[in-house]
Amino acid sequence: MAEQTYRGPFVITGLSGSGKTVLSRSLEDLGYVCVDNIPLEMVPELFSTSKAELEKLVVVVDVRTRGLTEKFAEIFSELSRMCSALRIVFVEATPIVLMRRFSIARRPHPLRDRSLEQAIADERASLMPVRELADLIIDTTHLTPHDLKRQILSLAGSTESAQRMLVAVESFSYLQGVPVTASVVLDVRFLPNPYFQDSLRSLPGDDGAVVEWFARFPEVEEAISRLLDLLLYLLPRYAHELKAEVTIAVGCTGGRHRSVFVAERIGAAIREAGYEVAIHHRDRDRWR
Repeated sequence: MAEQTYRGPFVITGLSGSGKTVLSRSLEDLGYVCVDNIPLEMVPELFSTSKAELEKLVVVVDVRTRGLTEKFAEIFSELSRMCSALRIVFVEATPIVLMRRFSIARRPHPLRDRSLEQAIADERASLMPVRELADLIIDTTHLTPHDLKRQILSLAGSTESAQRMLVAVESFSYLQGVPVTASVVLDVRFLPNPYFQDSLRSLPGDDGAVVEWFARFPEVEEAISRLLDLLLYLLPRYAHELKAEVTIAVGCTGGRHRSVFVAERIGAAIREAGYEVAIHHRDRDRWR
């Protein structure tokens, strides 16, 4: 793939099952506005906007788009006059790989009035004029979805994986169950419990008095340090796998004291390490 990068807009087209959806969703994660399978005649209307908005526009057209092969060259010529930065990305794969993907996904080919093998062959033949106009042709035959996503992110000039991934830190009560979205679960019920202090029982774990109480115990600071070592080891690896969001669930018995305190501490440290962080306390106020 060429090392040159583009800001957009992009027209993504190509063979069904080749990976167009992976590309468009990857660009959506970067803040692009993706429009899929609208009537071809309406596409020029999308380009009647500001330069800043055009740079974040992605249009997906394929064999489902009526009149694609007959009208694409004319409409593309019009779009190129409107925006010289427009780039066409054509995605393809070998017939045997496409057949395998359709078999695994158990999805029908858009040309469903014929055999799958014939549909793939007919689609490839009909899109050859469109392929010839492409600025970039991506063959996904030997690419995993992650490899393909990296290619389009590189194309768009984005390399900072940590900036794209949201880290959600959520405290919870084991009495109410582990959050189903959790990527990492930390059980902090081994820490000293403020619940047994009459003056602290009604206060949440992010209250100043509770925070000061935790500071009396060296083992609390050591535990947080060890947990952070683990998390800061894991997060770059999640980012490398291009996860859009990782949820770190921190649990204690009631979800009010220990889990809240630890979630606040590790959330602040992860944010300081350069990640986008959202902190949520699911059960903190349940026991009021």
